Amino acid sequence: MNAARVGLAALLLAGWPHNARAAAPEPIQGQDVDGHAVAVNGKGHYTVVMYTNPDLEDQSRAMTLAMDPYRSRSDFALIRVVDLRGDVPPQMRGMVRGQIRKEMARENKRLKDQRGIANASARAPIIPDFSGSTLSALGWDSTYSQVHLVVYDEHGKEIKRLADVSDPKLVAKTLNAIL
Repeated sequence: MNAARVGLAALLLAGWPHNARAAAPEPIQGQDVDGHAVAVNGKGHYTVVMYTNPDLEDQSRAMTLAMDPYRSRSDFALIRVVDLRGDVPPQMRGMVRGQIRKEMARENKRLKDQRGIANASARAPIIPDFSGSTLSALGWDSTYSQVHLVVYDEHGKEIKRLADVSDPKLVAKTLNAIL
């Protein structure tokens, strides 16, 4: 009985269970438009992951613009995952990637001209998800008619999830509260 009390006292003094380390978040991986690996819930910065698809181009652009004030921060990353499941035959995927690269070049130029941010795409990769593997890992199993967002903290842990986002002001308000 004494041994049991000593053991319990040791656990309580150590702060158990409150100081027990939380399990590290499972890494979510994707491939950007150039085929490079992307840690979707990477560590060392806050990350906003945006669900979009070809029908949501204008909405996702508005959401991206709402995040412009944060884009120069070293502790902020934006990752856009484009839902292309079943929409693009394999022989056309190179053309789709080329179009995404052109859009990224325009965005880089806009951010450099307007905000002085050089090479913004390095902190804002776009993942064209043809197979749905990244989308599935993020819990996005359907094709959505609105933008969806997930925010991860600097440890790669999910801290906020927004579904059916149509108001860029909500994005800005959410980021202001977190950052």
